[in-house]
Amino acid sequence: MMKLQEQKIGTFLRDLASNNPTPGGGTVAALTATFSASLIEMVCNLTMNKKAYETVHKRINEYYIEASRIEGKLTKLADEDARAFGEVMKSYKSKDKSKIKKSLKYAIEVPTEVRKLSQVLEKIGYKVSKIGNKNARSDAKTAIYLARAASKSALENIVINKKALAKLG
Repeated sequence: MMKLQEQKIGTFLRDLASNNPTPGGGTVAALTATFSASLIEMVCNLTMNKKAYETVHKRINEYYIEASRIEGKLTKLADEDARAFGEVMKSYKSKDKSKIKKSLKYAIEVPTEVRKLSQVLEKIGYKVSKIGNKNARSDAKTAIYLARAASKSALENIVINKKALAKLG
């Protein structure tokens, strides 16, 4: 499978719309969170080194670094989510209950991390929207909304996999 960041958006969208189970909602949750991180970085870039915002340069730079770090993690998690779901499918075919449980646990871990990182991005986005370049405030707000959507979407994947795990006993 081609890594997400190596794909053109059109290819990814075709894959997403196909009858294949991956990429799916978990991958999209992680990708949505990366959009949030990128928007935060953009607002920080539009704020840094602007004389009108010199009192917040240090904090804005810290937010930029944190959003960039999280973006890198989320990009890997987007690919990892598709792999985790593939392992779930493979384990069900094997009918080995221990393999199924193991794969479901991993399929819970990945969106759990996406959810945590999305929640951090939502907080950073809020802070940046308050002190960042006022001309980019709508971008910071969009970052907040995308982070919130990613977090809720990741939660849906956690819930469904926990239900499947509970059925196994």
